[in-house]
Amino acid sequence: MRILLINPKRVGRGQASVRYMNATPLALPILKALTPEDIEVRIIDENHSSIPYDEHWDLVGITVMLHVSPYAIAIAKLFRSKGIKVAFGGFFPTLNYDDAREHVDTVIAGEAENVWPEVLGDLRLDQLKPYYKAEKLIDLKDIPFIKKEIFSEKDEFYHIETTRGCPYNCDFCAVTNYYGAKFRHRPIGHVVRQIEELQDKAFFFVDDNIIGDPAYARELFKAMIPLKIKWSGQFSLNRAADQEVMRLAAESGCQFLFTGIESLSQDNLLAVDKRWAKPDKFAEWIRMTHDAGIGIYGSFMFGFEGDGKDVFQRTLDFCEDNQIELALFSALFPMRGSKSYQQLQAEGRIFETDVTKYNGQYATFHPKNMTADELEDGLRWLWNTFYSKPSIKKRLSQRMELQPSHVDNMGVANTTAVLLNLNIAFKIAVKDF
Repeated sequence: MRILLINPKRVGRGQASVRYMNATPLALPILKALTPEDIEVRIIDENHSSIPYDEHWDLVGITVMLHVSPYAIAIAKLFRSKGIKVAFGGFFPTLNYDDAREHVDTVIAGEAENVWPEVLGDLRLDQLKPYYKAEKLIDLKDIPFIKKEIFSEKDEFYHIETTRGCPYNCDFCAVTNYYGAKFRHRPIGHVVRQIEELQDKAFFFVDDNIIGDPAYARELFKAMIPLKIKWSGQFSLNRAADQEVMRLAAESGCQFLFTGIESLSQDNLLAVDKRWAKPDKFAEWIRMTHDAGIGIYGSFMFGFEGDGKDVFQRTLDFCEDNQIELALFSALFPMRGSKSYQQLQAEGRIFETDVTKYNGQYATFHPKNMTADELEDGLRWLWNTFYSKPSIKKRLSQRMELQPSHVDNMGVANTTAVLLNLNIAFKIAVKDF
C-alpha cells in the first residue's frame, strides 16, 4: 500500500513569520513513524514541494487548518475524482466536522496516534469508516521516535514536542478544546533521545507553553544542556519571573521564545479570560527574558472590544520601548470551538464567509470601536512600520552594541543569542507585505 500525507501550501496574504518558521507540521512525521514498514508513506509539504497527482495512492491524508480548508477541499476533490480515498485531519475537520465530511472519505479528529493503527487496518480491508476519534488523549510516553530520514531535508529546522495541553482556555483559542485542559508531559529521556537523532539543525519546540510546568521545564533544560543545541519555542511571558528556569533555558540553547502578549489592555485580557497576563508587568518580564540572553517574539492581536484606532501606535511604541526583536500582528478572528466565536455569532457580528481570510491578516467580524477597514489598515501599517529599517534600528541598535565579553548577571553569555535574533529580524524585514 502507498499513503501520501500532505501539508497544503499557505495561500493568500500571510504572516511574515513564515519566512523563518519553515518546517513540516509534526503530525505528518509522527504518522509516518507509526506506520508499518510494509506500507510506503511519502510526506509532501506543498510550501516547497509539488503534489504528485499523477501517482496512485491507496490513501491521501491532508492536515487542514481553517484558512487553507477550501484549497484542501480542492486537493481532495481532484484525488477522489481519480478513485483515490482521502482523509482529513487537524483543527478544521475536528472542529468543523459537518463542513468537512462531505469532501472526504474519512475524518480523523483530534490526536491521531491512538486511532492510526485502526485506520490502517481498515484501509487494508477496504473498509474505511467515515469518522475516527480516539476515546482518550494519548499518553505522551507513546509518542513515536522519529528517525532523521523521515523529516524533509528542505525544513529549516526540526519540530519537536515535550508537552501537550493548556489549562488557560483563553476565549479566542481552541487549543484546550483540542489537546485538553492540563499539561501532559513526554518523558525527558524520550525527548533527549529524539534530539540526539536530529542534531544538524536548530529545533523549534511546538509545545504551546514549554515552561507551563516550571518543575518539568527545569529538569528538561538540565538534560538538554549537554546536547549543545540551539532551539526556540513558546511560553507564557509571566514565566520569565522564574529566573532559574530562564537561566537553564538559555544554558540549554534557547535563542528566542514566542509569547502571546495579545493586548496591552488589562480589560481586554480579562474579557477573554487571559487572567494570568498583567500588562503592568510586561516590560519587567521582557527585560528578564532579555537578561537571560533570550530574544522575544511577541504576538499581538487586534479587534478586542476595548481596541480603538490608537491601539496600533501604542503597540508600536511598546515594542520599540521594550526592544522586542520580532512580532506577529494579527486581527482577532472567530475560530469555531472558541468562546469568542460563540459570542460574536450570537451577536451577528461575523460577516466574512471566505474562510481563507481566517488567518489573522484580515478583518472577519465587526469590531466594537473601529470599522473593519480601520482594523485592516491599522494592521498593515503596523506590519510595515515595525519591520521598517528605522524601527529595527530603534529597537535593536542598543543590543547590537553588545560585545562578546558582556555577560549578564546570571553568568550567561548572551551575545550569540542576540546576534541570531537580529539576523532573524533582518531576514524577516526584507519581506514585502
